[in-house]
Amino acid sequence: MQQPAKISVIVSTYNNPQVLGMVLGSLAQQRRGRHCADYEVIVADDGSGAETAALIGRLQAAYPVPLLHAWQPDAGFRLAQSRNNALLQATGDYVVFMDGDCLAPSDFILTHSRLAESGKFVAGARSYIKRRRSVAMMAAGTAGRRIRRFVWFWRALFAQANRPFQLLSLPVNWRRNRNPEQWQKVQTCNLAVWRADVDRVDGFDNTYTGHGLEDSDFALRLLRAGVTRKSGRFASVVLHLWHARPGAMRSPNIERFDSLLTSDRIMPVSGLSYLAVQPSARAAG
Repeated sequence: MQQPAKISVIVSTYNNPQVLGMVLGSLAQQRRGRHCADYEVIVADDGSGAETAALIGRLQAAYPVPLLHAWQPDAGFRLAQSRNNALLQATGDYVVFMDGDCLAPSDFILTHSRLAESGKFVAGARSYIKRRRSVAMMAAGTAGRRIRRFVWFWRALFAQANRPFQLLSLPVNWRRNRNPEQWQKVQTCNLAVWRADVDRVDGFDNTYTGHGLEDSDFALRLLRAGVTRKSGRFASVVLHLWHARPGAMRSPNIERFDSLLTSDRIMPVSGLSYLAVQPSARAAG
């Protein structure tokens, strides 16, 4: 399998510096080895205030790898465009997307290095940390602690998290190519893709605003471009901290995604290249 030379980890965030500090701390504590690519971390910031910028500034001086901050003005929920902004700063030949409330086990980068395969994107898994444990971790200030997979496997068995068996590590060639054309349940809380394939589909679609379906749009267009899905289950997992969720509402993106489904389109309505040639568009609502 082709091994990445450098991985760009893109972490999305919005006005949650305490949890972002925990996430960045987990990414600073990654195991390294001959199978592990070099990496950088880029925070895709959808308009956070000064406290988030100050946190990143404090961490940058002593962070073990390059830590970059891709910020755009707060003009509503614009996650797709925020990730494209981060991609403009990324220098890796392989990209891993994470959410800013997901902790990375210490073998996260190493595992993605081993799973990488030409012509495929890797859809990883997540385990949800239960509310009581999440609150205790945030109160204790656990930023910078190493997240050990086997420890969390046992904690999950004792109801501190769900999906305990996702925390097991099975061989990288274990049933990885089931459902290679499935875009459903591909989520950018843990998604890896070659940068060349990101560019092939021109990144995320900036027209997606509000919550949901920007990751489905991205995955479907990758599949149409000939990039198939590889399962990262029982190999690559993130630990999702509990947080309150908004009530159910109709996403403004449903019509956008329905339009994609009924077409054979590969390119976004407005993608990465639009921001690259028109930087002022980052400030547009």
